[in-house]
Amino acid sequence: MNIGIATPSEVDGFWPAIAERLQAACERMGGDLSSGDLWQMCRSGNAFLVLVVDDREIVAALIMQFQNWSGKQVMRCLGIVGDRMNEWLPMAKGFIEKMARDGGAKSFVSEGREGWAKVFPTARKLRVTYEVAIDGR
Repeated sequence: MNIGIATPSEVDGFWPAIAERLQAACERMGGDLSSGDLWQMCRSGNAFLVLVVDDREIVAALIMQFQNWSGKQVMRCLGIVGDRMNEWLPMAKGFIEKMARDGGAKSFVSEGREGWAKVFPTARKLRVTYEVAIDGR
């Protein structure tokens, strides 16, 4: 299994293999991003498309971005999809940690379902996002 960052010029070639799964994940989370938003960020160089590949098959894709949070540089995961997580997650964690350190980030930030707390047991919950439907009156 290999992991690496796609260059902005490579993003269009990989995107069709992950676009639908990323969009489904975005819709499940109810966030403010779509697969199209993430695609634009990666192809423009404003975010990184990190791919885990096994025998020419994309096993996982992570969309990563450096952000400044109140004067502190963080590495934020904007999206993640994949199969066989137990096989690639340890390698991906190490890769992202190195990437974050190399870019001056002091922490890793991600939003997601409650189950991610099991994957990152030392994580501190920063916020919870709620959505309230507005009736048609």
